[in-house]
Amino acid sequence: MRPHLRKPAFSRYAVASLAATATSQLVLFALYRWAGVDAALAGLVAFVVGAVPRFVLLRWWAWDRHGRAHLTGQLTGYAVTTALGGLVSVALTAGADWLVGPLVADPDARALVLNAAYVLSGLPVFLAKYAVLDRLFAPAPEPPAVRTYSAA
Repeated sequence: MRPHLRKPAFSRYAVASLAATATSQLVLFALYRWAGVDAALAGLVAFVVGAVPRFVLLRWWAWDRHGRAHLTGQLTGYAVTTALGGLVSVALTAGADWLVGPLVADPDARALVLNAAYVLSGLPVFLAKYAVLDRLFAPAPEPPAVRTYSAA
């Protein structure tokens, strides 16, 4: 699978991903720092909060897909792809908390480290997810036109 980086969908994919990541970051910071929620749970909730609007932005805006056609398959493929990326994000966020917890006493600094771990965990899978989602959301190619000749 080779991603089509020149397509407008890639730019929109990047913008939608940034918007979802920013939303997730705010939720992660608020839950972990101010609500005292465990890092793994805060990472999971932050991930889900970002994943829902990302699907909407990707399907309807980035790839301009509307209606119910193929929605179930697209939603299933998105859920699987996103869940795999989410497992990486949540695991690395919890791992960062485990590593940094004993070393950094300041709760604001710890929350920032968790946010950095959350963002960095998404970078390795960014292009891979685009390649999969581009195949999933892109419209099927049109069949070649059939030429007819008249016997004149």
